[in-house]
Amino acid sequence: MKSRAGFSLTELVVVLAIMLVVSGLSFPSLTRAIDEAKLNSAAEQLASFYAQGRIRATQDNNYYILPLFGAVNQPSSICLDLDGDGICSGTEPQAQLPGAVTLSNRGIPVEMDAATLGFGAFIKTETSAGYSTQGVLEPGLAWNSVGLPCQRVSSTSPCSGPVSWIQYLQLRGSGGGILYAAVTVNSSGSVKIWHYRVGGGRNWF
Repeated sequence: MKSRAGFSLTELVVVLAIMLVVSGLSFPSLTRAIDEAKLNSAAEQLASFYAQGRIRATQDNNYYILPLFGAVNQPSSICLDLDGDGICSGTEPQAQLPGAVTLSNRGIPVEMDAATLGFGAFIKTETSAGYSTQGVLEPGLAWNSVGLPCQRVSSTSPCSGPVSWIQYLQLRGSGGGILYAAVTVNSSGSVKIWHYRVGGGRNWF
């Protein structure tokens, strides 16, 4: 009678150890990939909302500000302030970013400069000073009636421009580190998404 082939206890232990090592090595890569996907999705959502605001401004022959709102210093939402009252009401278009993504220009390890961006002076959205159609001070990117980015620097001035805007996005990853992305609008109204990586000579691409 032939004996049935099988695995010894030692062999099973070795295979299990190898599986644990491989899974331990791949788990950080998997979680980072998930975090990057969340951040990329948020950047695409923000860029799409900027484009939506531009279209609405030209359709209505008006200028609109897209203010950020949410927790203090950690906004995670943006709206299109149609009535210019400085309040993001439930009847106005809004975008809630996914997960733990925040819209913040603070603490960026390497900020983009003119050489990287391809254009000169720009305005950081959350620290900008702009006035709505009702004269309410609310920081945020603005579009004029011909679809160009603008800024109204006082309650009595027009929304002048064109100007360029930049908004950084941050996500605290599952491993504790912070991931960065950005959305820019140049003076002609072109919207671009940027990604950040550490090292390699060129941080933003």
